[in-house]
Amino acid sequence: MIFSIFFLFLFFFINETIDAIENEDSLPKQVGKEEAQFQSQNPPNENKENKSNGNTIVMPNSLKFGAFVDTYYSHNANHPNAKERAYTTQAVRNDEFNLNLGFVDAKWQEEKIRGRFALQFGTSVNTNYASESNKDISSNQNSVKHIQEAYVGFKITKNTWLDAGIYFGHIGHESWISSDNWNYTRALALDYVPYYSSGVRTTTKFTDKFQFQFHVMNGWQNITDQNKDKSLGTQFKYQFTPNFAITANQFVGNEAPDFERKQTRFYNNTILEWKAFDWLAFALSGDVGAQKTKESLSYEPWWKEVNSVLPIYISRESKVYHQWYHGTFWTSFRYEDSYRLSLRFERFYDPKQVLAQTYTRNGFLTNGYTVTFDFLQWQPGLLRLEAIQRESMDPVFETDQNKRTRVERLFVVAASMRI
Repeated sequence: MIFSIFFLFLFFFINETIDAIENEDSLPKQVGKEEAQFQSQNPPNENKENKSNGNTIVMPNSLKFGAFVDTYYSHNANHPNAKERAYTTQAVRNDEFNLNLGFVDAKWQEEKIRGRFALQFGTSVNTNYASESNKDISSNQNSVKHIQEAYVGFKITKNTWLDAGIYFGHIGHESWISSDNWNYTRALALDYVPYYSSGVRTTTKFTDKFQFQFHVMNGWQNITDQNKDKSLGTQFKYQFTPNFAITANQFVGNEAPDFERKQTRFYNNTILEWKAFDWLAFALSGDVGAQKTKESLSYEPWWKEVNSVLPIYISRESKVYHQWYHGTFWTSFRYEDSYRLSLRFERFYDPKQVLAQTYTRNGFLTNGYTVTFDFLQWQPGLLRLEAIQRESMDPVFETDQNKRTRVERLFVVAASMRI
């Protein structure tokens, strides 16, 4: 249904453009002396001119349409009974051909206004929007999950843009669009930060090297808000040289629904990017997060002496913050425009299970190793082979017969194209 609406709009736009070309004589323009004399002797048809004035639609000169398809097959060496992998949103289906992400979009960039509208489908879409509200009538999971981006931007000063709507999240080195990344799947750190945000952002260039963003958002990857508070985000990016940059992203906001005590989350993500040569590049990312715990239980048995109905443990607002950490290293080797080999090493440390719930003693303490080999000769098409191994302190990965193991090994074949 959504695709039909999009292509109906495209068909309408093409027809209107053809009408505008056919009625070009009705538009005001400068003419030479000979042409002016010819027009005075042969005036245009009056009815045709009036009809043209009523139907002409002026579209932005920079309006462009695009599409992206990302398909994959993922083999899990653990042969789990479940078809879906845990702790990830990318290549999430086991031993199955499927669509990871597909979208169609329209975008424009004029001197003082810009925007993008994109509709999406795929297994990563369903996984990423799973936490969206499914109870509200006006805005729920089914009504928002196919919106990848829908924002309008205004240039309010010479170097400042104001964007409002739904847009990609500002945290992390890797994008949701796989062809933009060195590796096909995402690092654990990237799977646990917002892929998208809903709110308002300002982007300012103080100098040619220094850029700043400020965000006011509904929350941590949600369009339908679960509380009355708003979250804040910032990004500082400094381009030391054309080949070396540092980016610092921050987030702060309450992540508890209104019926619970506030659970404020703080997050910082710092990225170093270095292009050593045309064929060799490196990136390093360090993340730290902290979130206020839900409650604190105090042992106070004397309360029963005051009132026998009262419990001996009293629930109070907690002042404790649970923390988690990520560290990720990437390197990419490129051979001309034919092949690329990329490596990723990562560690995810979440002992208090703030983001990744394992219900085990040590929480989610996991190392990851990824190797990706890309065939580049079919650009804008991309064929990718990837091997992944993840090792955890506790047995958190599912195997056959409903057992658990400490190690998960995956092999992924993926093909994508973007136009």
